[in-house]
Amino acid sequence: MSFPTEKQLRDRFDRSEHAVYFATADKRTRYYGFGVREEKFGADFQDVAAWAREQRYPVFGGFSFDEQSVADSALMNGYFVLPEVLYDITDQYLWGRETDPFGAPTPIAGPAITSQTDEQDWPDRVQTAVDDMQKNSNHQKVVLGRQRQVRLTGKLNLATLLADLATQQPNSYHFVLKRGDEAFVSATPERLAKVNRGQFETAGVAGTIRRGTDEAEDARLATELLQDPKNLQEHAYVVETIVSRLQDVATLTLPDGPQIMKNPQVQHLYTPIAGQLNGDNTVLALAERLHPTPALGGKPVDWAMATIQTIEQHPRGLFAGPIGVVKPDGDGEMIVGIRSMWLKQRTATLFAGAGILADSDVQAEFEETGLKMTPMMNLLKEQDK
Repeated sequence: MSFPTEKQLRDRFDRSEHAVYFATADKRTRYYGFGVREEKFGADFQDVAAWAREQRYPVFGGFSFDEQSVADSALMNGYFVLPEVLYDITDQYLWGRETDPFGAPTPIAGPAITSQTDEQDWPDRVQTAVDDMQKNSNHQKVVLGRQRQVRLTGKLNLATLLADLATQQPNSYHFVLKRGDEAFVSATPERLAKVNRGQFETAGVAGTIRRGTDEAEDARLATELLQDPKNLQEHAYVVETIVSRLQDVATLTLPDGPQIMKNPQVQHLYTPIAGQLNGDNTVLALAERLHPTPALGGKPVDWAMATIQTIEQHPRGLFAGPIGVVKPDGDGEMIVGIRSMWLKQRTATLFAGAGILADSDVQAEFEETGLKMTPMMNLLKEQDK
């Protein structure tokens, strides 16, 4: 058979019970997987690494952010899948034997939003962490998230969602993992670790400001971000921690200071970190060392993780956890599950977090998390057109 078109793959994704889509930020690597040959639930890094080595082609999935459990979910507490068939869009290659021919799609109208529920008391809860850090200088940073529940009139059209991801978030990673009546969607800007033949890449991404309404304002805001003490300190925590966790397994290369990463709604401080691995290290070995970075957890990590569990109202599950693709040889790419939502039947749960320091303005942080939810909200709003 001829290689399917992008539209055929997206339509197949929508009607498949089990499917996965993964695309790197530059879109040079893209996969569509369908069906389940094997799957793993709640496994740790070592278990997934050993299982992936036994396969003939890549596996996909993610790890829960921490040990807390999300109720009524087979997906959010850690899930990996070896698809029955896997299409490599870049190399136009098919793994597995195709048994489900690409027929004509059945048009399905997207749902409308009926209600939205936010954690309005989030600033008050976050203020307790700010007060703690002001009293104890050893407590330097904690990343605190909030969740938004959006009720819909029906299930999302995932073919439309995949097309909208491509147009609305062209410079982000795209990850959509579907299992039965659940799906996890991420348009994250953040790579946790990439390993390819002994070379590795990661990045520090922390410090955020909005985009401008024109080029002049956008440039002014970028300059403001590059000079802001609070954001620079938050960013430095992340970079210093990444370097300390990897310096004994790799030769590191990084610039003297942060750059600007621009996404449609926000811009971030960004420091790329790359190098040569010493010895036989895999993408999952690096991901285990790095997770959670201060960009998702905090510093010191034990205090930050305990604070997250105390202040956040709901377990994160795959939100902010390591997600991505692992190849049998240990290479692959793990990203961070932010700018994300969890779909279950007629409810979409969105997640966004902010780095909290002793001098944080909790209301400003609340507004920042709302801005970070915009990519997923736009995907939901596009369904009802």
